[in-house]
Amino acid sequence: MANSIDEITLGSGILYLNNVAVGYLKGDVSLQITTNKLRFKPANQLNAVKVFRTSEEVTLKASLAQLALSLLKYAIGSTTAVSTSNTSLSYDPSSFSFSSGTYDGLTFGGQVCEDTTSLRFEHTRPCGDKFVVILYSVASISDMIAGFKEEEVTLNDIEFLGLAIQKRPAGNRVGVMLNQTD
Repeated sequence: MANSIDEITLGSGILYLNNVAVGYLKGDVSLQITTNKLRFKPANQLNAVKVFRTSEEVTLKASLAQLALSLLKYAIGSTTAVSTSNTSLSYDPSSFSFSSGTYDGLTFGGQVCEDTTSLRFEHTRPCGDKFVVILYSVASISDMIAGFKEEEVTLNDIEFLGLAIQKRPAGNRVGVMLNQTD
């Protein structure tokens, strides 16, 4: 492979869940592919003669800078619709229910199975080419922590685990990376 300055890159990108941009990101976005391997070394041999992959895990981490329920629902592993209402809101915790009000609401708690969605991350290089990561199905594996600091931008860290789709062929069950050059 020849050296190419066009493949030198800088910056973050845009994260899409279920083909919808999740909003402003801040800081690093990281893709990690971890594999565990078993080496078979026969008795009286100095070197392994075979390597088996025993497990693999694909995760993508990012920090959301936008505090919007339509984005945070993915951070808590939900694809539940955000309810909207147009009248005044009562904040009484003992009797709250969605009735009417000018607000958006996302319920949470008690959901056993994680909802899944698709994920796409697009990084545009300074020269204009794109590096794209697509995970066919992901589940949120992050805890939701909404910190509110006096003099800092509030960030919500999200992490997604790529899930295998058994109907796809081996070697292509979790996702794909693309290098788009125009």
